[in-house]
Formats: sequence, structure tokens, C-alpha cells
Amino acid sequence: MEFILINENKIKVMLTEQDLKEFEIDAEDLDYSNTDTKRMFWDILSRAKHSTGFDTDGHKVLVQLYPSRHGGCELFVTKIGDICPAEDGCTLSPKTGDIRNEKKSAKLRLKSQNDKTDSSVFLFDSLSDLLAVCRRLAALGYDAQSSAYIDTDKRYYLFLEGIDTSGYIPLDIYSFICEFGAPQNLKTSFCYLGEYGQLIAKNDAVELLSRC
Repeated sequence: MEFILINENKIKVMLTEQDLKEFEIDAEDLDYSNTDTKRMFWDILSRAKHSTGFDTDGHKVLVQLYPSRHGGCELFVTKIGDICPAEDGCTLSPKTGDIRNEKKSAKLRLKSQNDKTDSSVFLFDSLSDLLAVCRRLAALGYDAQSSAYIDTDKRYYLFLEGIDTSGYIPLDIYSFICEFGAPQNLKTSFCYLGEYGQLIAKNDAVELLSRC
């Protein structure tokens, strides 16, 4: 088993065929509700913390698993960001992607924390990564509402409806996004961008940026 720390929020775990045999797990047919799968996952996270300092305590995580040709697999674990501080008094309107001031420019219109939403936000370190994701989403026929922002550190944020990364989820057709960027907490990101962000594209960001 090998750990590669990609950044403070993401780690890559390389498991050999022997590792999977020890866990009695078949990478080609994982049952995410199975007790053995959960045991393997938390055992791996414990070893990752001991080996690299990668700590998921207090975080929800996004998990991606890719079987390898030699019987093992590669596991990517991404931490979801912390929740928005209560003193920010934030509220959000994710369907419009619109940011408006209530008291100061930092104040956003956010939904109540108890409201359900299937919107997600991803952070990208470069414009090329953002564009690559938008092109691939467009090729897959993604047509839900999406908005893009840039912050003062020249990092890029993409808000997507219809994609939920709010917990431990299996792979789906959109899991490739995490190869380019990292999922962030929705409320925290809206609060942060209200202070430090600038809108690039509203509502149809994927369609617009996929043409670039």
C-alpha cells in the first residue's frame, strides 16, 4: 500500500492485489454499504493519517476508486471543506448563481442549512483545468445550470446543479471532475466568493467555457 499526498485536501492510495486480498475486497465489485468495505476504507484512512498526516476527522469525504490492470486499484480521497461560520449570516440562492449584498458585500443569499440541494462547487487551481472539465461536461450532455467565479488568488470555482458531493458516494459519470479540481463546501464557497470572488459566467458557464 502506497500513499501519495496530492495536497492538504486530497490523497491518492495505491493498493496492490495482495492488499485487496488481505481486506477480502474485490475492486471490480465493491458494495459501498458492506461492512467489510467500510472497514477497509476507515483502516486505510487511519494508515494514511499515520503515514502522511492526512486527517479526515470532522470532514465529509469524496471517494473515487479505479481498478488497475494488475489486480489492485487506485483510491482517491478528497476532503470536503468546513461549514460556513454562523456569524457570517449567510443565505444562498444556488439556482440563479447570483450573489447579492445584504449588509456588506460579503453577505450572500444562502438557503437554510436544513434545505436540501443537489448543487456542488469545485475549486480549480488553473483556468486550463476548469476549461477541460467544462468541455468534458458539455460532451457528456450536461445542461443543468452552472456558474463560474474567479477569486483574488486566481483560483477558479465552478458551481454545478444536479451533482451532489455532500458525502461518501460511489463513482458516477461525473467523478472525473475530481481529477482536475477539489469539491468544496457550498455555503463556505458562496460566503468566500461574496468577499473575494468575481463572476465569470452565470447560469450557463459549462456551455460558454466549453467553447474556449
